Amino acid sequence: MKTKVYLLVLLLLLFVAGLQSQTLTQVKLGVIGGLNFANFSGDDIEDLDDEGFDIEGRTLGHIGIIGNATVLQNLSLQGEIAFSMNGSKWEAYFYDEEDEEEYDATWTHSINMLQIPVSAIYTLNLPELSIKPYLGAGISASIPVSSGLSVEYAGEEEDLDYDDDDYIELSSFVLGYQLNLGMEYKRYFCEIRYERSITPVFDDKYVDDVFYKNLKLLVGIRFDSNF
Repeated sequence: MKTKVYLLVLLLLLFVAGLQSQTLTQVKLGVIGGLNFANFSGDDIEDLDDEGFDIEGRTLGHIGIIGNATVLQNLSLQGEIAFSMNGSKWEAYFYDEEDEEEYDATWTHSINMLQIPVSAIYTLNLPELSIKPYLGAGISASIPVSSGLSVEYAGEEEDLDYDDDDYIELSSFVLGYQLNLGMEYKRYFCEIRYERSITPVFDDKYVDDVFYKNLKLLVGIRFDSNF
């Protein structure tokens, strides 16, 4: 646990150091938000798929405060403090030999995270265009702040908790990476972001190879004043 906390602190220090290394007029703040097309991946998910489970993504949300600090003419450091909704939906059919009937079951996973992504952003200067395309890549640290698991079977629904002794436990810290592709127009910008965790979502000896896999469609606006 201490190692995970140290990684989060290091990530924050790197972003703050990037901001502090710039003049105040080179740091821009804004807000960002949009849709998060979330799902899980990994060997454990592939095993479920082989067993007949239908693994589906969920359309959720993402909102945060974003900062951008210029490093070079076309290179900047971008960081966020965001609330990101993650999850997945698993569906399967079971045959009850006693009732001689087939029932469908659905597990709906919801994991809401405090996320701190930091990316290096390269902006393409195209004088003939009013928009500025950019691309980037970076790492992110996420801490689950709330979660839930809904299980529906044979028409009945039950809400469970990951902290229950008889169920898998969430990881307290998740490290990941992201790829950014976007464009800016004056104070406005939009971005497509692909994310995947490199540490597992669950902290369990039986379920230890499940990672989040997200595709985010985001829009944002930067404040008029620089800081």
